[in-house]
Amino acid sequence: MATKLITVPRAEAEIRRLQQYITLVEEYQADTLEKWIIKEYAYTNSITEVVKRANAKGLALDQTYAKSVLKGKASDELHRMLRSGYLARLKPKKERLY
Repeated sequence: MATKLITVPRAEAEIRRLQQYITLVEEYQADTLEKWIIKEYAYTNSITEVVKRANAKGLALDQTYAKSVLKGKASDELHRMLRSGYLARLKPKKERLY
């Protein structure tokens, strides 16, 4: 695997960006089911895994609801970031169908 070269200033900027994201997720107050879904998705990047984790905790959650939360109107910065990433992931799949 070839390593893509990067400048030190770009690497430092990327480290800052990633650290801000980590802090945002770690400090996120998951005080509702919807926010819990958002936070778990930030850790897993998988609706299936979020549903598995919910069921393991005794929460009744299905994929349809978890997807609707993620695709719903963004209520905060983390939700906005994850929603746009999730929707971007879905887009190529839809285009391949035609």
